[in-house]
Amino acid sequence: MNYHETLEPRVLKHSFVSRLFHWGLILGFLPAAITGFFIWMKPFSDDIQNLIMQIHIAGAVILTIAAIYYCLFGFARIVAFIRRIFSWNERDIGWLLVGGGYPQKMLLGRTIPVPPMGKMNSGQKLMGLGMFLGGIMLIVTGWVLYAFMPVAPKVATYWFDMVHLVLGVVLGLGVFMHIFLGIYNWGEFLAMFGDGTQPLSQARHHNPVWVDQEIERIKTGTVSVSGQRTAG
Repeated sequence: MNYHETLEPRVLKHSFVSRLFHWGLILGFLPAAITGFFIWMKPFSDDIQNLIMQIHIAGAVILTIAAIYYCLFGFARIVAFIRRIFSWNERDIGWLLVGGGYPQKMLLGRTIPVPPMGKMNSGQKLMGLGMFLGGIMLIVTGWVLYAFMPVAPKVATYWFDMVHLVLGVVLGLGVFMHIFLGIYNWGEFLAMFGDGTQPLSQARHHNPVWVDQEIERIKTGTVSVSGQRTAG
């Protein structure tokens, strides 16, 4: 028997451009979010607060570049992502009602049945909606405040600042929870920040609808590899 045939097939779940964009979120959004909390609370001296602001701006630059790169080179992925986060059915409601089974498993040590999910579970869809809609507003309000605060009307800057603050706090907390659950689901974390693949059995466990309906087997030489049929 060929050695490779004894290996479990792997599924390509995240393309290179999607993984690169997520690295941009880690290197850009995360520093901007953390420094944003300190800018809001102002716990340090003026010199330290100024340094924190510079780190905040650097994070915003990385995040903006990552978003522009993704729009230019991953547009098909963005379209598929939007389609997924706006596609809801009764399984999503059922998943949310039990919290995906996470509270029961993490707090009580119990594994309960949960509705089968596609490529994204319902919690990821909610996070995706927040990051897509809120992220656009966060980037726009941030750069408007940076570029036009000295000349913009005070009423406008007040509301832009308020929207930026509220969105920053909400999305920041959401991202920290997202990272925690991503690390908890270590296989998914490795897929996103590794080579983009995960074992077929793992994908079938977390995303059975996606595995059954959206992936197909391809062959590279003599080694069977599972790959995606649709963008997303």
